[in-house]
Amino acid sequence: MKERQIVLPKPLLGSIVLLLVLGYVAHLLTPRMFTEQQIANNVLLAAIPFILIFVAIVLAFVTLIVVASTYLSHAVPESIYRVVEYAAMAGILAGIVAMFQPWSLALYRLGFLLLFMATLFYILWSHISPMITEEIG
Repeated sequence: MKERQIVLPKPLLGSIVLLLVLGYVAHLLTPRMFTEQQIANNVLLAAIPFILIFVAIVLAFVTLIVVASTYLSHAVPESIYRVVEYAAMAGILAGIVAMFQPWSLALYRLGFLLLFMATLFYILWSHISPMITEEIG
């Protein structure tokens, strides 16, 4: 079996860095260029740094999906693939149950975090294909 290499999509990484820098610069410059009243009246002025950084985070997740899919597709046996897939689904279900129980705020917070992380992992895992096994018969 040939060794797989991790290939990072350089244009995507460059876009992430550029958006993070622009978001940080916008965060620093917005209060200096506009008054508090202008920022309060125009919500877009306050949202520009958030939007730039949020898009950078989404692109970073897309990059992670591309790298994981490239490296792991057709390399994970189907039995292991299914176990991991069901574990992610169980995490989503456990997070929902923990969020909708009425007794503990700490369990609610843990449930939210579990639901969030399990959902992101499930999205990532759904982009990976299990190993193809040929059946003789």
